[in-house]
Amino acid sequence: MKKWIYLAAVMCFVAIIAACGTSGGSSEAGGVIDTDASAAEVVIKAKSWEFEQAEYKIKQGEAVNLKLESTDGVHGLQVTKTDITIPNNKSKTISLKAGEYTIVCNVPCGTGHTKMQAKLIVE
Repeated sequence: MKKWIYLAAVMCFVAIIAACGTSGGSSEAGGVIDTDASAAEVVIKAKSWEFEQAEYKIKQGEAVNLKLESTDGVHGLQVTKTDITIPNNKSKTISLKAGEYTIVCNVPCGTGHTKMQAKLIVE
């Protein structure tokens, strides 16, 4: 019986890791680029079940250092329509095409997790 419980726990762990998505890469909308020390920085602060702002704005084609700061709990960030993911308290330099993207928390963080969203507007 203990073997089955252990096996089930391992399978759950593997499923959770696989669901976290990929980091890096790029997509048609743009994506992660090599680190650019001269890039402007946009800090996205996350706390229990919300981002500090409802929307963030960046310029199309410009390299931006997107930084996630968790002030309460553990969070991760994913930009929809892209392959961009940023772990808790890390940053990535990105460049995106014009459009509206949704930022979501990609780390299950509690009861309000599914409502944890903000907009990223690329002008």
